Amino acid sequence: MRLIALVLLNDDHKAFGKLVGKYQSDVRGLLIKLTNGDKALADDLSQEVFIRAYKYLKSYKATARFSTWLYRISYNVFIDYTKTIKKTEDIDKLDFISDSDVDVGSGIDIQNALKILKENEKVAILLHYDKGYSHTEIAKILDTPLGTVKTNILRAKEKLKKYYNYE
Repeated sequence: MRLIALVLLNDDHKAFGKLVGKYQSDVRGLLIKLTNGDKALADDLSQEVFIRAYKYLKSYKATARFSTWLYRISYNVFIDYTKTIKKTEDIDKLDFISDSDVDVGSGIDIQNALKILKENEKVAILLHYDKGYSHTEIAKILDTPLGTVKTNILRAKEKLKKYYNYE
């Protein structure tokens, strides 16, 4: 909260740089997963996230964690990006992942498994299992009803079970 206050009251760019440093890795990690491993795209989207965060920092209300607010911006940036792509290509046919961008081993399986999920399922499952957010927090991040979040996570789990042949 101290860093946020310094940015808002004094337009302190060093304080904002510290905020970026604190959350950059988590935001980028989420975006890498949402973009199916495209690190360059995730970097571009991360930059947009922090530009928006700086621009709209005055709208942050401390009713939720700062990271929750930041993940909401991350999700919006990702959705805005997918909307621009949809205008030219079918988003389900996009293949963001390349051999040079992925870690070997189970990382490839996870990235491929995530491709079978719809965007709303993917982001809900990643926020819950990868980032540790509760269903209620995810509902706030995504501005979605709690029941929808639970349904998206359940559907994603079912699809992933089928993908890994656990049924």
